[in-house]
Amino acid sequence: MADSQQKAKDAIALRDRTLAKQQTTRSMWQSISDLMFPQTYGITTKRSDGQQLMLNLYDSTALQELENMASGISSNLFPPGQKFFRFKVPLRAGDDQEASDYLYYLTEVLHEEVFNSNYLSQTGNTIHYWAGFGIGANYCDWTVTDGLNFRDYAIGTYQCLENSKGIIDTIILTMPMTARQIKQEFGEENKSLGSSVDQALSPTANNQYDDFDVIWVIKPRKDRDDSKIDNKNMAWESLYVNAKDQIVLSEGGYEEFPFAVPRYTVLYREVYGRGRGTMLLPEVRTLNRLAKDYQEMSNKWVNPPREILDTFEGQVDVTPGAENFVTQMNSIRAVEMGANGAYPITKDILEYRREGIRQGFYKNAFEPITGLQGDRRNETEIIQRLREGLKKATRPFGRLFIELLTPQLTRAALLLIRNHVIEPPPPSLQGQLMQIRFINPLALALEDQQAQGGQQWVAALGQAEGILPGVTDNINSDVWARNLGESLGVSEDEIKSVDERDQQRQLKAEAAAQEEQLRILREGSDAYAKTTKAPEPGSPTNPV
Repeated sequence: MADSQQKAKDAIALRDRTLAKQQTTRSMWQSISDLMFPQTYGITTKRSDGQQLMLNLYDSTALQELENMASGISSNLFPPGQKFFRFKVPLRAGDDQEASDYLYYLTEVLHEEVFNSNYLSQTGNTIHYWAGFGIGANYCDWTVTDGLNFRDYAIGTYQCLENSKGIIDTIILTMPMTARQIKQEFGEENKSLGSSVDQALSPTANNQYDDFDVIWVIKPRKDRDDSKIDNKNMAWESLYVNAKDQIVLSEGGYEEFPFAVPRYTVLYREVYGRGRGTMLLPEVRTLNRLAKDYQEMSNKWVNPPREILDTFEGQVDVTPGAENFVTQMNSIRAVEMGANGAYPITKDILEYRREGIRQGFYKNAFEPITGLQGDRRNETEIIQRLREGLKKATRPFGRLFIELLTPQLTRAALLLIRNHVIEPPPPSLQGQLMQIRFINPLALALEDQQAQGGQQWVAALGQAEGILPGVTDNINSDVWARNLGESLGVSEDEIKSVDERDQQRQLKAEAAAQEEQLRILREGSDAYAKTTKAPEPGSPTNPV
């Protein structure tokens, strides 16, 4: 019992320390939330249900462009109706057909399970946070009733820690839960959930909807017995703590880190990433202030301030067509209109700022043909512009494959294997790390330069063959052809397996050998016929 209480206190202390170090970052996140992502959970300010969120937002350009950027990334990562990844045969497995067939089967089943889950919606939310704030947190698990289940956690609800290699391996979440929810999630017969929660659940108090903070810590387990396979001896420790009563609600574990935590750009000695919203925050603040001033300026031009002689009686009627009766001309007149601001110039400045923010959120990368003038564009030009647009966006998005998609899909595959949804791998693949090749448009744009380089290299060697005989012997033609097909996004079932290719080559070789034998027989038969027929009159063999 004493050990359990100490674990609870340690978890609370860890949360408090990491939360204190996160305060400056949280302040920045709140500014991003106010101007670009107002629908997110309160970070430094608490919000009530139904509260108006955009009272101080005067220009929605950044909000719309951040959402467009997240949607553009998602649509290129997960093109509708298409596969977006495949498992590769490890190098150690060589040309093992059994391994190749199993990984093809694993790819097919995992796609089906992923698309039948909430993967796309929850991962889309994570990408939205990642693009704006620079970090996201996406949890993956499996249940008997729901199968694969993914959950995105709002920015500001968690803190992270890195290991010595700069990889996030610890996450601390603070989750408000009602007493009723705590009972449903952790309650067992005759088990105390903490004096405060127990009191709220008692029939006399009837406060089961009161909120309590539950801290969830997932980190590498320090002490474990490898000979045991229960969840208290797994590689990662999971601990739920009632923060108010300082007691452990549940303790368990995971065989691998269950969270994918992608980061956009990470500065030296910083744990949390910085996204496009972070980088564009000064511009967005300036635009929001200009939009506020522009709105005030517009009101002044429509209903300008006025000079009114003190001899004027009554209220000035400014409704359309109104008549004001005065005893002296010019008793009412607008203040000099120059004092209201340069309306056209401010309008141009606003549009200039808006365009800068649009480009900052890679609008041209995901909508490269939307703003083009004219309609005389052939299909080749449109495809080329789309490729060029994606290339501009590929460099900052490489982390998504490493820190989001790869851990998600790897854990999902392992969960399906452990829960007997997918058959275990053959012996040649057991103990091997899963290698995933992404075949979505964004990944193919990343590989496009490599594909073009390979084609140019082969073409150059082909031209040099006439001058430098044998130079094309440097080309591993089979490897080049297969890699080129994959980098161009050719479907795996359209590329013959190594066994099928070799079998076809063997059949062709046998057919060619048979044809050669027939040719030799025909030539021998013709020669025999020529030497065995009667000599012609006058020939050397028949001089008479």
